[in-house]
Amino acid sequence: MLGVAYEAPSLATGFGAYLAQPLLRAALERDRLPSREEARELLERCLRVLYYRDARSFNRYEVAVVTEKGVELEGPLTLEANWDIAHAVSGFE
Repeated sequence: MLGVAYEAPSLATGFGAYLAQPLLRAALERDRLPSREEARELLERCLRVLYYRDARSFNRYEVAVVTEKGVELEGPLTLEANWDIAHAVSGFE
């Protein structure tokens, strides 16, 4: 091998490494891999957490599903947001 090799059940970078990675690890510690629908719900949960916690984020995203048959692209998609809970997210009253 040339270069750097990295192997892990899940991967997140930047702010996602702090906030999304624990959610991903908890889901992958189960005895079975999540179904495609469960994985999609987990992804949306991670993105929602990141959206609410990062002032620089945006609620639009795209999804790529890679299988042996090829690549499927979806989006742009939009996360539903409820800023009525903003007082609980910010920690300030």
